[in-house]
Amino acid sequence: DDSDDSDEWGKEELDLPTPTPQQTEAEDEEDGLANSNDDTKDDDWLTAAAPPPPPAKPATTKKEKPPSSKSSNDDDDRPMIIVDMTKLTQNKIHSKFDRNSVNDSTAASSLRKNIERDYEGYSNNAQLLQDGIVIPCGVSVWRDALSRLRDERAGHYFAPIFPPSKK
Repeated sequence: DDSDDSDEWGKEELDLPTPTPQQTEAEDEEDGLANSNDDTKDDDWLTAAAPPPPPAKPATTKKEKPPSSKSSNDDDDRPMIIVDMTKLTQNKIHSKFDRNSVNDSTAASSLRKNIERDYEGYSNNAQLLQDGIVIPCGVSVWRDALSRLRDERAGHYFAPIFPPSKK
């Protein structure tokens, strides 16, 4: 009778084959496993070793060119400089309140434009280089270098200055 509210179908048992210990040992021998009581064989995917992390890059701000690797885009290998504008202006321009901002954006912009116009003069000035005011850097790593400098010299405002475009 189909109108019956009984759950007869839920009481039926399914016959599932259960392997005997002898069958499991035989399968383990086929798989090359020595211990038949080892439950980890099914969990190997959970514990698979992750690939090793890439080797750490040396803590340098200069980009070294690999030997004989000519890329079609030489812009990534161009040298650039990061300028500590706080040291250069005797603390007049700084970022004491927010590491990503500057207290006087007009003065900072004006100074940055002056440095860009005399890029060669600043980038080759031995005294500025020695004092750590001008830091040579590679175009491909300047963001990391800038972040590290902001951490190391809190309150200092740094400006990335790129070389003039070749025309």
